[in-house]
Amino acid sequence: MRIIELNINDVSSRYNLPTTWSEVTLEQYSKLMLLLDDEDSSEVNTIIKTLETLLGIDGTTLIKVPLKQLKKVYVELGALTSTLPKNELTRVIDVDGTAYGFIPDFDNLTFAEFVDLDTYLQDAWNNLDKIITVLYRKITKIDGDKYNIEAYDVDATRKRRDIFNKGLSIDTVYGAIVFF
Repeated sequence: MRIIELNINDVSSRYNLPTTWSEVTLEQYSKLMLLLDDEDSSEVNTIIKTLETLLGIDGTTLIKVPLKQLKKVYVELGALTSTLPKNELTRVIDVDGTAYGFIPDFDNLTFAEFVDLDTYLQDAWNNLDKIITVLYRKITKIDGDKYNIEAYDVDATRKRRDIFNKGLSIDTVYGAIVFF
């Protein structure tokens, strides 16, 4: 992260600007991809929405910042957005001290998992958190490189969505998106 200063109503405020994908959450990335897919969005709207998403500043606050400053920060974000997150599949991830494992064997995918994944993939950017909660579940047993994950449970995936949205960087799970 890099600290940037923006003038809002002649008052200088400091914000964190992500410089790597490991500093961008799953939720932020999903919002960013939805924004970038919107072909009808104007340049100024894209700048405002991108900064709103990645800096965590409300749009009503951002519109009070001089356009010159916003464009400068947006250009700085270009270094980040001109690259892709890591596309290596991370099989085991840690979120707040809990280990989650990627589905170890797709040959044993249940019908419920398949149907949910198929449904979520119809609108992938809006459902990115749901997709990741199906693919990654708590590890129940681990033996070297092999592990077992908890059985698929829709209620458990709902509980994990917020944890994953806020606690996972896109760099951590992008490989699963590419893999799947």
